[in-house]
Amino acid sequence: MLIREYPVEQWWPASSPFEVMVGAILVQNTRWWNVTAAIETLSKGRCLTAQVIQALSTDSLQTLIRSAGCQSVKARRLKALAARVRQLGDVSGMALMETSALRDALLSVKGVGAETADAILCFAFDRPLFIADQYARRWLQRMGFVSVKESQNYTATQRRVNQLLLGKRFSHRDLHAGIVLHGQAFCGRSPQCSECFLRKSCKRYIKQ
Repeated sequence: MLIREYPVEQWWPASSPFEVMVGAILVQNTRWWNVTAAIETLSKGRCLTAQVIQALSTDSLQTLIRSAGCQSVKARRLKALAARVRQLGDVSGMALMETSALRDALLSVKGVGAETADAILCFAFDRPLFIADQYARRWLQRMGFVSVKESQNYTATQRRVNQLLLGKRFSHRDLHAGIVLHGQAFCGRSPQCSECFLRKSCKRYIKQ
C-alpha cells in the first residue's frame, strides 16, 4: 500500500555507493535538504571518494560539509568511515563481504549505529535489511504491527518486522522510502489521522 501511494523510485539518489555512505553520516540529526548542499559541494570538489576524504584535513572537510550542521563531529565520522572503507578494499571489496560481516565492520566505525549501518547496507549495497528508524517504529506501533515495548527498541522492532515479512517479495528500499514519506505526510509526532488513507486499518485511530 505505502509503496503504491508514494514516489519511492530513486528516493535516495546517489551517483555511487560511497556517496550513499557519506549521505548516511551527514543526515544524522538534520534534514535531507541540508545534506544535499553538502554533497553538491563535495561533488564539485571531487571529494566523494574514500581516498580523498581520508586525505583531507579535518578543517577542510568541515568547511565542505558545513551546510549539514554538526560539521566537526561529522567530519571526524566521515574520515573514520573513509579509513574503514579503504581497509576493507573500498566499495568493491565491501560488496564481496557477507552481510553480517559487513554490518559488523560498519558498526565498528565510531558514529555509525545500527540505523546508519543498515541504511548503508540497504541503499549502497542492496542488502535486504529493514531499517527500523523512528518513522518506522512510530508507524508500526500505531498500526499495531509491533508492541509499544518493541517499538522502543531498534533491534526488537527489526526482528519483529523480519518475522512479519518472512517469505514476502518486496523491495526493502521501497518499503523504507514509503514509510518515511508516509511519516512525513501523515504519521509524524503529531499524526494527521483524519486525513490518512490508512486510518481504517490503524489501531490507534480505531481506538480513538
